[in-house]
Amino acid sequence: MTFHGKYFNGRTSAGYAATVTIGHAAIYILYSDGATSETIEWAPQKIHPNDFAENGKVILKYGDYPFQYLEVNDTRFTTAIKQAFPEAKFHKTTLNFIFSTGFMGLLVLAVACIGLLALSYFVLLPAAAEQIAVRVPVEWEKQLGDAAYGQMVSEETKEAENTKRMNEFFRLLNYKTGYKVEITVIKDDVVNAFALPGGKIIVYEGILRKMDNYSELTALLSHEFSHVELKHSTKNIFRSLSSYLLLSVLLGDVGGITAVVIQNAYQLKQLGYSRTLEEEADRNGLKLMKQRKIDPQGMIGLFEALKQEERGGEMPQFLSTHPLTTERINSVKKDIIKHNYQIVEDGQLDSLWHEIKRNLDN
Repeated sequence: MTFHGKYFNGRTSAGYAATVTIGHAAIYILYSDGATSETIEWAPQKIHPNDFAENGKVILKYGDYPFQYLEVNDTRFTTAIKQAFPEAKFHKTTLNFIFSTGFMGLLVLAVACIGLLALSYFVLLPAAAEQIAVRVPVEWEKQLGDAAYGQMVSEETKEAENTKRMNEFFRLLNYKTGYKVEITVIKDDVVNAFALPGGKIIVYEGILRKMDNYSELTALLSHEFSHVELKHSTKNIFRSLSSYLLLSVLLGDVGGITAVVIQNAYQLKQLGYSRTLEEEADRNGLKLMKQRKIDPQGMIGLFEALKQEERGGEMPQFLSTHPLTTERINSVKKDIIKHNYQIVEDGQLDSLWHEIKRNLDN
């Protein structure tokens, strides 16, 4: 008997239309990926127990990781595979147990399942996605960052001269990293800056106007670079879009991840970091400034300027995605007091900073 369904090969999140034939010793799946056609043979003993069967739809899982899946939406399919393989374990579902326990047992089990699903969706799934983000290759991060960047700045006006100077400024900081850091200055008075996975950092002219010296600019770039280097930007994206991204990650489908990121680019721009991640970026930024012997008071000056802007009645967009608490500022102050910072003035950075500021005023 032949049925029609959808086949998932375990190597990509895409599904393929398939013709399913139940033989005497196996299930045969004929599918086409658009270029070639292939027939897959499933041995009954390697099919996992079927725990999903609703309104005629059956989903079967096959083999070892990466698992293959078959979805058939036909009320006759379950009957046919039971008749063909009456002793096979895969059609002996846990549903038999549920209905044998009676109404109260079913009710208790239903409540437990709902609780478990809620726990998985709101707690376990985001946490798992964040752990996976830590292990994402740099190449994947760059692809995600490039995709998001293209969507986010497509309607923005780039300031070419200061973009060039900012990249030279960061190069002179000489921070060791496996990422190719690229900074873009956007011609807009919005007080904001943010980092994307893979090394892209976007800085608006509005936040540059709030700075008084090159140590404050160093503090901003060190903080945003820390979000990249510590994979905070990647963690944020994976945690926010975990339910969309997890299957694509498990299947190694970077194209599927990129598509999700593009579709949600605006949402990603609004993501805020947790206090824990912000404090980690502060500490790492201060460590980088110490290594370069740049005045760490630049970070205090930057933060206080942004807080002053908030007290003026309008919250800078930077603070909506980088929550800046009094505790964070005090923590930075304590770190500066605790560590012995040697400060050496850097003429090249100072000169570049003044060029950037002059260009803002033109």
